[in-house]
Amino acid sequence: MDSQPMPSSSSSFSFELKLIRARNIFVKTCREVFVRCYISTASNKRVRLESQHISSHSNLTWNQTFSLNCSGTPQTIQSLKQGTIVFELRCRSSATLVSRMSGSKLLARAEMPWNDVVEVPYEKWVVMTAKDSYVYTDDVKPPAIQIAAKVEEVAEVKTRKEYSCGCMDCGCNYCVDYDLFAI
Repeated sequence: MDSQPMPSSSSSFSFELKLIRARNIFVKTCREVFVRCYISTASNKRVRLESQHISSHSNLTWNQTFSLNCSGTPQTIQSLKQGTIVFELRCRSSATLVSRMSGSKLLARAEMPWNDVVEVPYEKWVVMTAKDSYVYTDDVKPPAIQIAAKVEEVAEVKTRKEYSCGCMDCGCNYCVDYDLFAI
């Protein structure tokens, strides 16, 4: 039986997402603001990333970078790239332990296809929709966060020897189906 090693390929990539700053955020009741990101995975789950909490009375600058390393088959990586990235701007009313346990309040949200985020060569403003569906006029602009993203993809092909012939001619060293030969 002819037995060839069966190649298996895998791909991997490194994803960096940098949250830079926010603008057009006007909150009186919140003391801290932060960004929560959800990245879709190939298995229909989501990876949740959460930025540092900063004062809502500050200049709303994070300069925080998240790095993810992903690996899988080329099909898995491709299906991941078909997903979305959700950005949520959230706030907490105070920095006490009780307020942290009670959760946070959603201020604004944006959902973008993966390619719209990662194909940005430099910084980009992501315009968000406020939770209260406020209609913005020319005087009041919608909330936005500034991001930068970078993807480095590495495709590698690995060859594994997987034989199913049942003889030692292929190099599996587990079969003993040789014909005895004597002179």
